[in-house]
Amino acid sequence: MSEITLTLTEEQVKFLKQFAAKQYHGAKDNLCTGYPIHMVETKRYDYVPYHPDIAWAYEDNPLSFTYDEDYELWFEDEKEMVEEWREYSGDESEIEIKTFEELKGNRVENPDGMQMYVNNYEDYFKMYGVKLVAMSWKKPYYEKVAPFFILEEAKRYIEYQRHNLHKPRVYTYGAGYANYGDFTHFWEVLMQAGSELNKTEKKVEENV
Repeated sequence: MSEITLTLTEEQVKFLKQFAAKQYHGAKDNLCTGYPIHMVETKRYDYVPYHPDIAWAYEDNPLSFTYDEDYELWFEDEKEMVEEWREYSGDESEIEIKTFEELKGNRVENPDGMQMYVNNYEDYFKMYGVKLVAMSWKKPYYEKVAPFFILEEAKRYIEYQRHNLHKPRVYTYGAGYANYGDFTHFWEVLMQAGSELNKTEKKVEENV
């Protein structure tokens, strides 16, 4: 065993005491994990190019469309994309914009007066004169942003960083089974330090 003396800042003392009070073994803020680390995550999306041969694998993901060659502007509503395209391109056509489901399987007249058969989304956008750059499935995932030892601090971070996050969440990870690496040892050091600080504070209060 070794003993050391540390000089701590007020902020370090504050967080160590909070950590020991909130994250001790068995605490509800551990969310049923051992040696938890609380990760703030923000929602992101992958765009998987559409192909009918793999449609079965992505049937639970919404289709998204874009006319933006920089792939930054996406639409999940095909009707909305047609409306935006008209505004973007200056198209003054007055032909009524309907959904794909309303036109699917029908022969319709496009803005140039030509008869077209709408069998798929490509036909749909072509009918309205919209340049379809890409059609993809929108697949969500979470990107790790910031780790915390204290659950309350992770939640507080979300509140003051919400403008930089998209549908954020706190996901709590455990150290895993039979983890003999460094994380659990450092976690225990912090817990011991915070516990000693809380004990010292309690003794002072009792003697006042």
